[in-house]
Amino acid sequence: MANDDLTGDNLFNDPYPVYARLRKEAPVALFEASHEYFVTRWADCQTVGANDAVFGPSDSELRPEARVFGMPNVLSMSGPEHQSLRAGIDYEVQQARVDTYVEDLARPIANRYIDAILARGEADLTQELFEPISVRLIGDLIGLGHVPNDTLQGWFHAINGGLQNIVAQDPAIWARCDQAIADIDDVMGKMYEAACATPDKSLFSHVIHGGLPDGQRRAFADIMPTMRVIILGGLQEPGHGAANATFGILGDANQTAMMRSDPAGRALKAYDEGLRWIAPIGVTPRVAYRDFELAGTKIAEGSSVAIVLASANRDESRWDNAEAFDMDRKRKSHAAFGYRPHFCSGHYLSRAAGRIALEETFNRLPNLRLDPEKPTSSKGWRFRGVTSLPARWDA
Repeated sequence: MANDDLTGDNLFNDPYPVYARLRKEAPVALFEASHEYFVTRWADCQTVGANDAVFGPSDSELRPEARVFGMPNVLSMSGPEHQSLRAGIDYEVQQARVDTYVEDLARPIANRYIDAILARGEADLTQELFEPISVRLIGDLIGLGHVPNDTLQGWFHAINGGLQNIVAQDPAIWARCDQAIADIDDVMGKMYEAACATPDKSLFSHVIHGGLPDGQRRAFADIMPTMRVIILGGLQEPGHGAANATFGILGDANQTAMMRSDPAGRALKAYDEGLRWIAPIGVTPRVAYRDFELAGTKIAEGSSVAIVLASANRDESRWDNAEAFDMDRKRKSHAAFGYRPHFCSGHYLSRAAGRIALEETFNRLPNLRLDPEKPTSSKGWRFRGVTSLPARWDA
């Protein structure tokens, strides 16, 4: 049975062989460790993601998101309350707004961190370039410009660890996660008081006030579960998306040659393919409102369901040579940003930031290549990325 491979360790180390077998043998499979059905085929993921009448956001206290983020949060909400909150979140990251500031915000940040490593001729591109670019850019947008990069990176790594600790239940991982949440609440509690007194242009301020009648604001306790979602997904995704794409590019001579020949023209295609190839956010949760049969499996009312975005993005029925990174493949929509009504608010900003980071990296680091003496590493399944990407270039 394909379920034999469905273990926490296998998923954490490399979920893709597990997903490939599940798609063939058990496309809807119960993962006992997290008490949820994995839906792994593209068409079935579309069915669950588009059928709001049957599959809605999960607010179960048993889910790891409840333990880590708190409830309710933007991922667990629906209806008018969710729409109102999304209005506050979406304002600063909608396309029309992003186009007014992304170049002036993102390109100087990217070049600042490239400048810091340029003369060395070698670096871990994830830890020393793409993660710092991502956390600084999104951190500044949120309103966390006064918080150092190391702190921001520590926050999202600790929260990520908590989300993926549902099987192992390692006390040390929970301790780091809980401490990060306490630190976030302490820092943002002070920001909350300031933003209530004097609203500003930060995303945090918009979440406090946006989508509400004039003069009203959301309570601190009500918005912090959603802010933790934004901190994890927002700080992490652009950086890991760029790292995943770079790993794919540098792992193939033809892809490397194409990227070097036209960084500006290829950067967005490369970033999008990186998101498909290794989805930074691997699953999105739902709950069944009633009994439903999918791919021959009966899902009972009240069951937790995981739309496995990472698996859908490698479904052989949708993409030729789906396991390979190919920025030149025929363009089709992927599932890395999820499904409405919880489609990622920051998708346009993520793609713009990733494009700029890749463009500047391949423009400014001549003959960029993987370091043959140091291994790369990837980990995770709820959130996955190339966590270490040692590289060299001609300094």
